[in-house]
Amino acid sequence: MAKLFINKDIVADTDKMENWYLTGVDGISFSDIQAFIDWIDPSDNHIDIELHSCGGDIVEGYAIYDALRATGKEISATVVGRCASMATIILLAAPLERRKMYPNAKLLIHAPYCPGFDGALDVPTLDALRAGLDAEREKMLSIYVERCGVDRGLLEAQMEKETWFGGEAAKQLGFISEVIMPKSAKVSTIKTVMKKKETTVSQSLLDRLLAKAGYARIEDVPAVALELTTAGGDTLTVEREEGEPQVGDKASPDGEHVMPDGSTIVVVDGVITEIRKKEEESTEELEARIAELEQTVAELTANAKSEEDVKILNAVAKAGGIEALTKAAASKYVPAGRAPQTVGKTEQQKPVSKIETRLKEIREKRGGK
Repeated sequence: MAKLFINKDIVADTDKMENWYLTGVDGISFSDIQAFIDWIDPSDNHIDIELHSCGGDIVEGYAIYDALRATGKEISATVVGRCASMATIILLAAPLERRKMYPNAKLLIHAPYCPGFDGALDVPTLDALRAGLDAEREKMLSIYVERCGVDRGLLEAQMEKETWFGGEAAKQLGFISEVIMPKSAKVSTIKTVMKKKETTVSQSLLDRLLAKAGYARIEDVPAVALELTTAGGDTLTVEREEGEPQVGDKASPDGEHVMPDGSTIVVVDGVITEIRKKEEESTEELEARIAELEQTVAELTANAKSEEDVKILNAVAKAGGIEALTKAAASKYVPAGRAPQTVGKTEQQKPVSKIETRLKEIREKRGGK
């Protein structure tokens, strides 16, 4: 198996001297890979790549990617440190089942960009540069989608974030199929004879640790997860030891989860596919809210009671309330002309009007007629 180490920046041959002057390292170019391929024994059908590079020149990177795949050999690739930018394209020269990385290795993907410019640039030149960058971004995304086999939106989101991600996220995004775990040294076989009974001890250190923790296999160990409380009081579980949830993390349950800070985490098929930040209120919404608060303040002010009002109400309450005061103030005066008069003990004398008295006098004068 031929071993290929790509542990430098990817540069063109013409830039090696400048790179050496600036960084102390010349870099690796397409011609170096050509020389390596020519050196391989024709009967050797395997190329094993170890990647520790932060990327570099786009043209050189694609040339290396194409040349490795054109050999027709079985290619394996392992990320041993950092793999970023165009180095991730070279990683994809190997099929998914033969792409791996170590636990502490990291990957980073981003959209192509141009270095700074000296001098003035006109609009047509800037438009041409933008069109070229858009084309390179589309080309890179197409290779990611084809070789990783995941949704384009997930890869675009990761490119826009431009942050390093580890093995579990790399598996979710389809860049690798396995995180290489360290192998424990095997304990030598010990034979102990006791009362003519032989016991053989052949457990590895990992097996002992698993048994001590109560697990038979490494697969039985539960994944470390974060339990987050949503704004509604529900629980969102994210398979991550520390840090903030990221797109690509395993999570449950599915759905859109609004968090206390106003952000929304979208989980589809057990994987975080999107994290939306809290939407800021528009100017119109803020003005409407201010007007509503001002109206509330005005109403409260209009209904507010003075200190004297409060004293009066307290006094009324101590006196037993409005009903008690009403009964106490009711008049018991009876007009004199309406006072009841009694004759004897049982009969009541009716009042006689002046007209009746005058009629009586007239009858008496006429002799009772």
